[in-house]
Amino acid sequence: MKRTLIVIIAAALLVATPLGAADPDRWLNVNVLDKSDGTKVDVHLPLQLVVAVLNSVDVDNLHGGKVQLDIEDAEIDWPQLLAAVKDAPDGEFVKVDAPDAKVQVSKRTGTLYVNVVETAEDHATVNVTLPMSMIDALKFDEANQIDMAALLTSLDQLPNGDLVTVEADDATVRVWVE
Repeated sequence: MKRTLIVIIAAALLVATPLGAADPDRWLNVNVLDKSDGTKVDVHLPLQLVVAVLNSVDVDNLHGGKVQLDIEDAEIDWPQLLAAVKDAPDGEFVKVDAPDAKVQVSKRTGTLYVNVVETAEDHATVNVTLPMSMIDALKFDEANQIDMAALLTSLDQLPNGDLVTVEADDATVRVWVE
């Protein structure tokens, strides 16, 4: 679970961390509790600091503030896909009710919701809240890199609230902006 937890934290931070000039009053917050050993991680960073750190990192799939998606053997037209999601009417898009997991993807009042309840293994519940303004801000280049600078504006414009929550047998994670 520790590797899974690290991946979840990294993904949450990548989703919520852009580049550019951030509002000094906006903060990115991450709380993690590893229930197996009681380890707590509390991260409360001004977006401006996150931007400065990202600008200075050049490692693996993160270069110059762009995140390289590791997608092999897939041709995805990201702008077309994201436009279709944004323009879709409100409703329930996906509902899976399987013995080991329940998944629901829906859109309501300008927000995309992804809810996953895993009933096997870690008994994890994952909730992702993605306002359409973040969809507008997602910019991809021809090399499947996400331009994190575009996300900054959307975080500055988001209302305070949760972006990602995870509740599992052995850990909890919460990512939010304020």
